[in-house]
Amino acid sequence: MINLIRADLFKMRKSNSIKILFLLCCISAFIMYEVCKELSKGNLGSDIVGFGSFVTDFQMISLVSVIFISIFICNDFDNKTIQDSISTGHSRASILICKTISYYISILIFLLPYMVITIVGFCSNNTFESFLPSVFQNIIKNESGVTFDSAVFLKIFLIYITMTIVYASQISISILLAFLFKRPVIVISLGYVLNASIAQIVNIDKLSDLFKLTPYGVDYSKLTLDASLSVYSNFISISLIFMAIILILSYISFKRAEIK
Repeated sequence: MINLIRADLFKMRKSNSIKILFLLCCISAFIMYEVCKELSKGNLGSDIVGFGSFVTDFQMISLVSVIFISIFICNDFDNKTIQDSISTGHSRASILICKTISYYISILIFLLPYMVITIVGFCSNNTFESFLPSVFQNIIKNESGVTFDSAVFLKIFLIYITMTIVYASQISISILLAFLFKRPVIVISLGYVLNASIAQIVNIDKLSDLFKLTPYGVDYSKLTLDASLSVYSNFISISLIFMAIILILSYISFKRAEIK
């Protein structure tokens, strides 16, 4: 399995697609930074929120991660990489675990610009205004006026790790879709639409209690620099349980699939 992970990491380093997706995240994080700054100065109106929502961490990570899954799972079915791995003695469980680890590493990479831009905002003398329920927007707003130091950095880093787990769990449904359909177009379109739709219906009163048991229903406003360890553990445990269920379903689908 180590060799499978190394092969995926090598492909990630050499892939122009991954570099483009990471650059897209960098640009989006910078735009979010500027929108938050200009809103605080009154230079932008509320009509910018529609555009600004697309560059927030949730929207962007959802988009690029689904594309990543299509590249590293669906394309591996198309070019027979997964079939070759099975024929050389790798179990389907080890292949699924390998793909999941590579997927999580991609989330770490894609979310990194948002953590960096948050630290830059803390170190600047600018004021910021949040325009959507985004963890990083709430942090950069810095309503309590905290001064950046090593303790703040560690808290931001811990929030960054927590959010990578939350996002990885939310978007893990696309892993299931990839092993079900094995077609990049279906996974990208259905995966992104499904995540966007769930984000919209999560606040419906009759469903909100149910969604609280999933990573879609976590309250982002609780994950602040003053958050207790129980908040972190709650976010992480809900996300890991949900992802484990999705991965079990993915394995069942993968095990039953006919590999030619």
